[in-house]
Formats: sequence, C-alpha cells, structure tokens
Amino acid sequence: MATETLPLSYVFLLGVVFGIGPCTMTCLPYLGPIFLSQSGGVKSSWKIVVPFSLGRLISYSSLGLVAGYLGQTLRSSLKTPIIGWVLGAATICVGLYILWTTINKHKAKGRCGNHGGLNSQSRLSKVMPSGLFFMGMGMALTPCSPLSTVLLVSAASASALTGFSLGFSFGIGAVMVPALIFGLGMAYFGQRIREILAKSRKTLELASGCILIVMGLGTILA
Repeated sequence: MATETLPLSYVFLLGVVFGIGPCTMTCLPYLGPIFLSQSGGVKSSWKIVVPFSLGRLISYSSLGLVAGYLGQTLRSSLKTPIIGWVLGAATICVGLYILWTTINKHKAKGRCGNHGGLNSQSRLSKVMPSGLFFMGMGMALTPCSPLSTVLLVSAASASALTGFSLGFSFGIGAVMVPALIFGLGMAYFGQRIREILAKSRKTLELASGCILIVMGLGTILA
C-alpha cells in the first residue's frame, strides 16, 4: 500500500507546509479583494473562508480518489486549460457581483436609505458561496509539486480509497493554515482598512470588483 511509504501524517504535514507558504501567497490576490469589499470583519469571515476551503478540500480529495482509481491518466489531464477557465470564470463572477451590488447599494441609499443596500447584500450572500466554492476548486486543481507527489503516490497505490485518504489528508493540511490566516488576519486588517477609508468605501469596493475581474481574465488567458 502507498501509505506504507508515505503515511497520512506525512501527507498532512506536506499540506500544512504547502499551505503556510505557496498556497497563502497564491490565494492572496484572489481572496484579498473580496475581504476588502465585504464588511463584517472576523465575525463574518467564515462566509468567505468556508466555501472557498470546502471547494479546495473536495478537489484534493477527488483528485486523490481518481488518481488511485485511474493511475497515471490523471496527471496529464490536469494540464488542460479548462482548469484555468474554471478558476478564472468563478473569479470574474464574484467580481461582477461585487460591482453589481456596490452600484445598486449606493443607488438605493440615495433613494430610500439603507433598505435597498440590505436587499443587495442579501442577493450577494446567495451568490457568493457558489462563486467562492468554484474558486477554491479551481485553485486546488492547479498543478503544484506537493500535489503532484500526492497524486503520484495515489496512482501507484492503485486504490481509490487510498488515493482519497491521501488527497483528503493533504487537503486538510493545505486549507487549515490559509483559513486561519485569511479568516482572522486578512478579515481583521481588511475591516480596519475599510474603516480608515470609510469616505472612499464605494471606490474601494468597485476597485476590489475590478481587480477580481482582471485576475479572472488573466487566469483564463494565461
């Protein structure tokens, strides 16, 4: 069995190390603008972190399962541009909804106080989780050296269950540290920045949406 040569505890630590460095830096350009555009701070950060992390965890687990079942076939399929399209399209959708709700929220405030803004935020809250989920899935599907190692061992095991266990263990380790960093640190500093730039809140939210759209387009065209 593959776990005899690569224990689950080792795979978990591999995910933690990956999550501390490369993963956090890779996720920052995508999640940073979202935290800057949303209010609520640390208390509401789970609404962003949970669907994004869940998408990543499901991807890692599924990749390990499929690698264990199909063997080496999966390694070449990860090179398809569809992976970038998924991440790019999800990022663009989140950016567009941030722009849409920001514009409608400030229009509504001018007409009838905060009621329209609350409705706009409510609509956004229904769409944001799915966009973040697919962003997480696309992020996890992007090939990297640690993930390639996990998939190689999963493929060599010729066992879907072993592959799933390896992918899940790696995923838990990989999402744990970024979830804490973004859920606590980025949410806190994002809220502080919003308070400092309270007079320019609309500009900040619009800029965040535009950054996400540019990031999405860049991911698709890369």
